[in-house]
Amino acid sequence: LNGEGVRQGKSLGYSLSDIHFDEIFTSPMKRCVDTARFISTEMKPIVLDELKELDFGVWEGLNYKQCMELYPEVFTEWSSNLKNTAPPEGEHYLDFYERIREFYKSKLSGKEGSILIVAHKGVLQMLASILLAGDDSLFWNINFQLGKYSIVDKDNDHATLNRLNV
Repeated sequence: LNGEGVRQGKSLGYSLSDIHFDEIFTSPMKRCVDTARFISTEMKPIVLDELKELDFGVWEGLNYKQCMELYPEVFTEWSSNLKNTAPPEGEHYLDFYERIREFYKSKLSGKEGSILIVAHKGVLQMLASILLAGDDSLFWNINFQLGKYSIVDKDNDHATLNRLNV
């Protein structure tokens, strides 16, 4: 985490300090693990590879303009046919969806209590879509912001997005 990330993590820890989390799940990326520790100093987070961001392969670290300049044909195909095209040496969207769906089924389905998930924007968007719609149909309709928290309440198989980007 850079200085801004540390500030955001500490702010999240303060904002969520009144909540006792029954479980904390985080991506293995250091910035996620560090953020989880800012939020809860009393509980060690469960680090899961399933919560890694979509693997962009050779596009990792590039912006859209750079991808278009370096890989025009495959980037154009990926942009217009995301579900059937993967970045070169990267993860296919449907594999990403299945990975997040399996995380939901194995770690969240049927559970009660307060669960904290510290992960990446794409992971959170996919998970929220699965929680709210049961599939990936809302993936592009939810915009999580860095350094903010959101709350989804789940009762049996019904989920409600109660707070977004607080």
